[in-house]
Amino acid sequence: MHLELKMDDAKRISCHFLAIILITLPVFCLAGGAGKNCDIFTGSWVLDQSPYPYLSDYSPTCPFIRPEFDCHKYGRPDRQYLKYKWQPSGCNLPRFNAIGFLKKMQGKQIMLVGDSVTFNHYNSLICLLHAAVPNSNISAADPWRSVTFHDYGVTVTIFMSHYLVDIEETKIGRLLKLDSISSGDVWKQADVLVFNTGLWWYVKDDRKGYVNHPP
Repeated sequence: MHLELKMDDAKRISCHFLAIILITLPVFCLAGGAGKNCDIFTGSWVLDQSPYPYLSDYSPTCPFIRPEFDCHKYGRPDRQYLKYKWQPSGCNLPRFNAIGFLKKMQGKQIMLVGDSVTFNHYNSLICLLHAAVPNSNISAADPWRSVTFHDYGVTVTIFMSHYLVDIEETKIGRLLKLDSISSGDVWKQADVLVFNTGLWWYVKDDRKGYVNHPP
């Protein structure tokens, strides 16, 4: 994806709420709202001053945001970053329609698989949905892992996996098994899977969690 974004702008929109665009863009495209010939991945973040209710309207009331992710609770004074939207270069995207999303996903289980960035996506999605139907029947077996919107039969789940493939303990340390995905059986329970793993493949130091060479 090509982003025309200055560093100062990037700092302003660094909170997790804007991550939802990465999930909703494919949904818009499938719905035909952006047109089949629209390149939604080439564009820029632009300031949007429209009166449409923005993410700041649900952040204080969403029960599914982990405390450490709540920018406003911990004193972030500005709100400018909440007014940015993704603007493709050659077309316009419709606003995210949370109720429309729930209706299209009715009866389905949506599973997001990935790292902490994916967890941010998960937080953003369930808070956007909650904001649209705050008084509906919603339950969370574990609010950090799975939330169900019972009126629509929609369950949104997060499965944490940095590399998607398995890491096994050996005599020389933890090995990345590129030909093994034991957790894949769990993923089969979902009707919709959203994967994200790119960040961790660029980690070079000990944070990557595995050794470079097989035994």
